[in-house]
Amino acid sequence: MKITLRYFPVVGRAQPLRHALSDAQLDFHDLQVALSDWPGHKEDPGFAGPFSGLPTLTWGEDTVGETLSIASFLARRLGHYRDLSEIEIAHLEAVCSSCYTEVMLRLGELIFADLIYPGANLAVALPMLLGRMQDKMRRLEALTPEAGWFGRSAPTLADFFAAESVECLGYLLGDPESLGPTLPRLVSLSRRIRERPALAAAFQARPAQFTARGDEADALNRLRALIR
Repeated sequence: MKITLRYFPVVGRAQPLRHALSDAQLDFHDLQVALSDWPGHKEDPGFAGPFSGLPTLTWGEDTVGETLSIASFLARRLGHYRDLSEIEIAHLEAVCSSCYTEVMLRLGELIFADLIYPGANLAVALPMLLGRMQDKMRRLEALTPEAGWFGRSAPTLADFFAAESVECLGYLLGDPESLGPTLPRLVSLSRRIRERPALAAAFQARPAQFTARGDEADALNRLRALIR
């Protein structure tokens, strides 16, 4: 059975999905679409899904679009919800949703902020947005198990999204280790995800940038200067 995950050659919205597939040791095609090739695929629902956007996942005859829908689909296909109640499943999906909407998407918006919102005062906006990200992470920290996983005996999509939220916040701040004192459980979970043998190749191949912005490093440096 053929499995293809399509996204751009960046971390962005797809990294937890890549990690979940890699950790399951599935033979999948991590198709990283060059931006120059994207316009030729955008109107193909078999490639770009129902909303003409990436990521999309094709599993056999089924194609799913949108990150959270793919995460839910994968969790079921990979058996992450086996023997869980509806409320336990809702709890895991809430973790994915919060990490995705409040941290991952927020990071992308901040990196592109001066282009999306020309003239906006980042010195005023950044503390508010970063404060919200950190507040959501503190709330997630309180729910994070001291050992093991959100999914009990093995990581689920919730664990991969939680670990990625740590990666994202650390990337924005420029010092992932600084998160240890305030988010010790999440940092530990992220470290355990990195240490999983099945993910060694995935982390080695991890894209260097979060977005496709050519001057992302400069944009991050400007943001970090405001944080300090």
